[in-house]
Amino acid sequence: MNSGDTRPSEPLGSEPLGIFGGTFDPVHYGHLRCADEARQKLGLKNLSLLPAGKPAHRDQPQATTAQRLEMLALARTEFPWLEIDDRETRRSGPSYTVDTLQDLRSSFPERPLLLLIGQDVANDLHSWHRWRTLFDLAHIVILTRPAAHTAYRPVVAGQVRLRSVADVADLARARAGNVLQLEVGPVDVSATDIKNFIRSGRLPVSMLPGAVLDYIVKNRLYLTA
Repeated sequence: MNSGDTRPSEPLGSEPLGIFGGTFDPVHYGHLRCADEARQKLGLKNLSLLPAGKPAHRDQPQATTAQRLEMLALARTEFPWLEIDDRETRRSGPSYTVDTLQDLRSSFPERPLLLLIGQDVANDLHSWHRWRTLFDLAHIVILTRPAAHTAYRPVVAGQVRLRSVADVADLARARAGNVLQLEVGPVDVSATDIKNFIRSGRLPVSMLPGAVLDYIVKNRLYLTA
């Protein structure tokens, strides 16, 4: 690093930086409670929610970027230890996770990075842009469900076996490269369910924070498919 480089550099042993991505269209308890449980089990003070700008593997969000960010900010009134990282929404083109991790790595050259993904997402990890490079940039934390059967595709299963660790502490001993399967409790909520409730004239009061629901109603979001 030259004398003119002002990027922060943190030695190994500093708290890992955890990120949890999604479209958050809208953010709901399925995201929030899962992310918060994972944060606690990983021993993190904070966890960053990373809204996608233009998702590469799913339909584009109905709510605008500004609306999704506002809903995330409102959700933080109930979950203040969850932070918002909007870097993908500020980047043009598809929101490739590998680009995001490279951006984070340029700011934190030695800090352990934890990429949290769901078990269903992990099973299709091989379809991600430059997916093998992810392991060079971060640890992968796969959020599993109690008693769920894990059956990864062979190409993904090979990486999980090769890189698997059983102890959360192992993630702080290296900057990247490991896979931890972390069990979190099920939260039976989805954005699709919420949108269906709203389109049918019902309010999904138990599915998301009240401040987020009030924002959706005020701005008449998700009334059409």
